[in-house]
Amino acid sequence: MATKKKITRKKLKEPDEFVSTTTEIYQYVLKNWKYFVSGIVVLILIAGGVFLWRAETVKKEKAAFGLYHAIQIKVAKAEGKEAKVCESWDTLIKNYGETPAAIYAQLQKASCQLKHKAFDQGETTVQKLLADKDTPAVVKVLSDLLKGYSLEEKKAYKEAGAVFESLLKNPENFLKDTTRYHLYLCQLKQGDKEAAKKTLSELKIGPGSDFALPVMLVKIEKAQLGIND
Repeated sequence: MATKKKITRKKLKEPDEFVSTTTEIYQYVLKNWKYFVSGIVVLILIAGGVFLWRAETVKKEKAAFGLYHAIQIKVAKAEGKEAKVCESWDTLIKNYGETPAAIYAQLQKASCQLKHKAFDQGETTVQKLLADKDTPAVVKVLSDLLKGYSLEEKKAYKEAGAVFESLLKNPENFLKDTTRYHLYLCQLKQGDKEAAKKTLSELKIGPGSDFALPVMLVKIEKAQLGIND
């Protein structure tokens, strides 16, 4: 005798399931957060290269420029071994403190410290840059981003969110997409689902998106939360 097949409708995912999936993605992002910092480091290198190239006509700045690259190579070779390697930048910072190279050296030192999870030291280095009135606006933006990443990694989501919110109001911020994405992650982790969804919906993906932005992750998370661009 033929058996009747029971036809059932596939149950749609509940909102909590969407949030659960999004949280898993968030955990992946946190686990691989250093890649976001690496994106910032690339920006530091580009901005630093242009800034330093303009200044290399001055003898002392040329010397600082050469030392900058020598230390950069040294740190890259020792990457991942121990946090002490970050102190390699101190020679340049101490001896050429008034040059553009020293400013970018401090930014490199901070990103190095954060990569090695020396968060308090990294935040101290960043704070010096933010407090210095002579620090270029582009460096202050990158410094604030590093500070936000550090707080986020330390699970101080409320404080990190405040940093990212402040950055979104900064007209000098040229990485607003990345900033908004990390604000969304902080809001989500705090359990403020409505605010997180609103923040993510304001993040538009397109040809002009920040290159440091994880575009595919953003698309997946938008789909999970039912956000249509």
